[in-house]
Amino acid sequence: KRETSVLALWQDIRFGSRMLLRHRAFTFVAVASLALGIGANTAIFSLVNALLLRPLPVEDPDRVVAVFTSYQGGSRYGITSYPDYKDLRDGLDVFADLAAETYTPLGLAGVSGSEVLLGQVVTSNYFSVLGVQPSLGRSFLPEEDATPGSHPVAILSHRTWERRFGSDPQIIGQTVSVNGRPFTVVGVVPESFSGTSVIVAPDVWVPVMMASQALTFSVQLDGRVDPFLNLIGRLKPGITVSQAQVAAQGLAATLAREYPAQNSGKSFTVVEAERNRIGTGTTEGIAGFMAVLMGVVGLVLLIACFNVANLSLAKATGRQREIALRNSLGASRWRITRQLLTESMLLSLLAGAVGLLMALWAADLLVAARPPIALPIEIDVSPDPRVLSFTALLSVATGVLFGLAPAIQTLRPGQFAALRDQGQVLRHGRSTSRVQSSLVALQVALSLVLLISAGLFVRSLRNILTVDPGFDLRSGLVFPVNLGFGQYDEDEGRLFLRELVDRVASLPAVRSTALAAFLPLGVVHGHHEIVIEGYEPRANESMLVKRNMALVRGRGISEQDVENTQPVAIINETMARRYWPGEDPLGRVIRADKGISRVVVGVIKDGKYGALDEAPQPYLLLPMRQTTFMRRVNLVVQTAGDPQPVIEQVLAEARRLDPSLPFENAVTLPQYLELSVGNVKTPAFLVGAFGLLAMVLAVIGVYGVTSYAVSQRIQEFGIGVERGVTNDGDRHWCRASAGVRRDAGAVGVSVWGKHARAYNLCSRRADPLVRCAGRLLCTGAVGG
Repeated sequence: KRETSVLALWQDIRFGSRMLLRHRAFTFVAVASLALGIGANTAIFSLVNALLLRPLPVEDPDRVVAVFTSYQGGSRYGITSYPDYKDLRDGLDVFADLAAETYTPLGLAGVSGSEVLLGQVVTSNYFSVLGVQPSLGRSFLPEEDATPGSHPVAILSHRTWERRFGSDPQIIGQTVSVNGRPFTVVGVVPESFSGTSVIVAPDVWVPVMMASQALTFSVQLDGRVDPFLNLIGRLKPGITVSQAQVAAQGLAATLAREYPAQNSGKSFTVVEAERNRIGTGTTEGIAGFMAVLMGVVGLVLLIACFNVANLSLAKATGRQREIALRNSLGASRWRITRQLLTESMLLSLLAGAVGLLMALWAADLLVAARPPIALPIEIDVSPDPRVLSFTALLSVATGVLFGLAPAIQTLRPGQFAALRDQGQVLRHGRSTSRVQSSLVALQVALSLVLLISAGLFVRSLRNILTVDPGFDLRSGLVFPVNLGFGQYDEDEGRLFLRELVDRVASLPAVRSTALAAFLPLGVVHGHHEIVIEGYEPRANESMLVKRNMALVRGRGISEQDVENTQPVAIINETMARRYWPGEDPLGRVIRADKGISRVVVGVIKDGKYGALDEAPQPYLLLPMRQTTFMRRVNLVVQTAGDPQPVIEQVLAEARRLDPSLPFENAVTLPQYLELSVGNVKTPAFLVGAFGLLAMVLAVIGVYGVTSYAVSQRIQEFGIGVERGVTNDGDRHWCRASAGVRRDAGAVGVSVWGKHARAYNLCSRRADPLVRCAGRLLCTGAVGG
């Protein structure tokens, strides 16, 4: 019995394959429509899999958690100071171990030149907490994490080892130049390990005690008000995240009592590491966005299924005689249904294979279409068993979805009268046409939903782009300068920056220059906890204000604001209204940046600092020469024309000052704007693209149904044309071939002569009896 079933299935597959080859045009259109829908779904699911579903490349990821510092009235998922990290590591018994890390760009020099790579500064137990063993060499030792600046050692990623050092097995013990300083390579991590983030992959790891040599900003390892670390830990067996959260809250209260000036208002938040895979402490935002995208591409696939169902209905109607004959010869309804579903499955599986190939290309295209930022975004969208299973299941479900409609319509009661009565076939065709028209209506409705959604996204994007950011974005460029890549002390660094500004300002196409530690609308922002004299903060009010350090010629902060002069500050209008409502803020005192008292000397217009759609918020500007020296700054250049050619000129001037210093990529200000509108631009682009795709599929469906309906009514149209030129009193009308047979003689009497040409048209598509009657009428063999 099993052999009989297998043989029958094999026969169905063979016959279905021959049918698909026989109807090549139908097969091509159906496969193309389904492949577009399946490919779109697979591409988006590949992103979902990479961002949300694929397990982190660590041992027992369910036991790994992330710990954040939460600020009263501020961010819940904040970074942590080194003293607080040590208290959490040593004061809680819920963790088997707790590690700390932070990302930073690093300059790696080699025989092929200098290159900017993404690095991580980590504690010595970082790899052991994650359960990762180097494939070559060893991990960091505890003594390499004890004394600042004493152990310049590094661990390389597998990718960097292959690309930069040619997979040299003797790399362990060799010296490499990191930020202009010699570091000894002690290990290479396995190829499967790319860190705990799914969007960035570090290239080099160095100990946290080498932070002063690796980071682009100065940190105080013993300062509780100088946070810079992300914490990741492994829970002890039997300990839950909730229990760890309770213990962390208890320790936060203890630290607030011991260090009221530094830890008051602080608490700690413990979450699963899976929730921090994007680096935001929660995946709710990205999960919501991915759900919307999956819904959109699901609608596209549904439209494609309706489209192919329409084509299949038209094709199945033409096979009524074949199916009726099969039934008359003893084939059961289930047997015939299985044959039709087998053909649908072959079609959908073929479309799934093509769609998977399209998805690989589309997913890579989505990842490549990222904003022009220095941060090396690395999202692994390569197919794994989860993606392949999704595509296979989607293909099977698609085959069932569009294959059931023609199978049910073909096997409805009374259809086997097709062998006896041709008129029954035509009536069945009209019924099928109604089903097809309904499917087309659904296609058009769904495609309109997607197009309207895309229009709303585009409108939102346009509204955002009309927002005044507070600075000119029409012409200019941003040139990052990281003196941490070289051995510059503070005096040498300040001299380098002054000379660079003077050289660039002298270029013919440059109108003005400025240095800024942080840029508005950028990815990284500086913050200060401020104290306003005479202002009492409300309960739970955050006094953490975004700040910047700027050196701008002739714009409030002058070159006279240097180290040995009165510390000053500039605030924006929102900050003035919030802390000095109805009063003049000039001359007032603010304590910020390590508690230094600063006099407000200017008020600037509000701008957009985090995003173009953000609400107005306080902003603080400090003179760069009166603040802690920043190794990484941004040179902002306003140009007289197109800024693109000026980039090479600025880079040439920087290299003349220091040929060995690696520089990050510069971007124009219009390109820089893409960073702030990416959260709206990307959804608008994707929904718009899928909406257009849905409309194309709907147009194909409308065309297919219209073409089929015309082909089914060709006899009616032919006689209708003739009816329009005959005598108005003629009541003879042929609506079906049976009617033509009954009234052929009478109609021939009424139309004999000059109107017989209509029967030439009709006879091309009529049955043999009608064709015979047409020929007789046209040749005069039958007359009135």
